[in-house]
Amino acid sequence: MRRTDWKAPVIIIMAFIIGILVNILARQFLPASLAGGRDLIAVVAQILVSTSIIFITVKIMHRGEDD
Repeated sequence: MRRTDWKAPVIIIMAFIIGILVNILARQFLPASLAGGRDLIAVVAQILVSTSIIFITVKIMHRGEDD
């Protein structure tokens, strides 16, 4: 029987959801004086948080390594 790895998609989905929450919070709390750059900063924050969560999960929990 083939072993399935269900944890990887769950980690990616959770990282994406947390990234979206960071994006929403960044849009709410950044000052209005950054009118043009506020959206860009929020998207960059979302990308950085999501990729950081995935990277940390891979490195710390050793996901993806053969047992």
